[in-house]
Amino acid sequence: MMGLFKRFGFAAVVVAGLALMLVVVVGKATTDAVFGGGSAPSAPAQGGGGPGGGRGGGGPTSVVAVAAEMHTFTDGLQAIGTAQARESIVLTPKVADTIRRLRFESGDRVRAGQVLVEMSSVEQAADMAEARAANQAAQEDLRRTQELFNRGFASQARLDTVQAAADAAAARLNAGGSRIADRTIRAPFAGVVGLRLASPGQYVRPGDQIGTLDDTSEIKLDFTVTETQIARIVQGVNLVARTAAYPDRTFTGTIANVDSRVDPATRTVRVRAMLPNEDGTLRPGMLMTVDVQSNPREALAIPEIAILDQIDGAYVYRVVAREGGQSVELARIRAGQRASGMAEVLEGLSAGDQVITEGVQSLRPGQPVQLAPSQPAAEGALPLRPRGR
Repeated sequence: MMGLFKRFGFAAVVVAGLALMLVVVVGKATTDAVFGGGSAPSAPAQGGGGPGGGRGGGGPTSVVAVAAEMHTFTDGLQAIGTAQARESIVLTPKVADTIRRLRFESGDRVRAGQVLVEMSSVEQAADMAEARAANQAAQEDLRRTQELFNRGFASQARLDTVQAAADAAAARLNAGGSRIADRTIRAPFAGVVGLRLASPGQYVRPGDQIGTLDDTSEIKLDFTVTETQIARIVQGVNLVARTAAYPDRTFTGTIANVDSRVDPATRTVRVRAMLPNEDGTLRPGMLMTVDVQSNPREALAIPEIAILDQIDGAYVYRVVAREGGQSVELARIRAGQRASGMAEVLEGLSAGDQVITEGVQSLRPGQPVQLAPSQPAAEGALPLRPRGR
């Protein structure tokens, strides 16, 4: 047996090596046949438009293309804020007394100056009647004394004494009117009354809550931003707010004021925005997310899915005209901000250029394509301009 191995061992090794090489060659040939002899990521290395082996065989590939067009971009800034009423007060009495009458119900919409609460004022009304009678008598005495003085039958000293008495009576009448007014609560502004928290006949003191009044025609939305973002927050900048209570709605508004001080503990500044709220959807106290749309600008943009990000930069497949149809070329671009599925194009494309958004993975530079006719973006694109290759 050892003799046979020594005789045929070298030949067996040679045969095994040749068989292994044959397997490698056959495997590579099979791989090339399946994958076309190349891969899509290597296409950008050809310098934007060189042939990549996709010209031969079969008809044009059906793809979806979108035209590059102008789009509005903003420098996004997110924050969380709390909604507040434009004006808001707590209804509370100025003096301790019994509620005589409540002239509102929970949820009522009231006008400015409307009487909401009347306190018991029997004693004050009696004092008021007495002060009114005394004032009338003092004013009449002053009139007669003035006539006597004019005819020379009264001295200046007498006239001055009567004048002082008349002024004192008028002051007591005004004081009585003020005491009665303190027992009447009026709406200082138009708004919506909250839940009624007291009843007629209830004894209340200053500070006891009878109800609330809110003007919700506009909502004040307060939020904070870091001091490094102050330059992007100026009066009049637009923003979009959302709340979990209405997940399918957005509320637009503008920045009204920026606080004059930075909090030294948190290094933040307080910002106030105003949101229209005519339908009363938003309520004070709601937690809202804020997206500030500062520095708005118009820029050329394409869908973000059209971009092929490579190590040496970003590329897109651009549709170009050729004899008898259309094909694609690989164009290098410089992308800017990306937001809401759109990408800003700083260099590499012009308005109206069509870029492939669907079917990119199966394309090669120079490959003939056929645009899907049902795509609105392709139908509204500008005419293609032939490009030299």
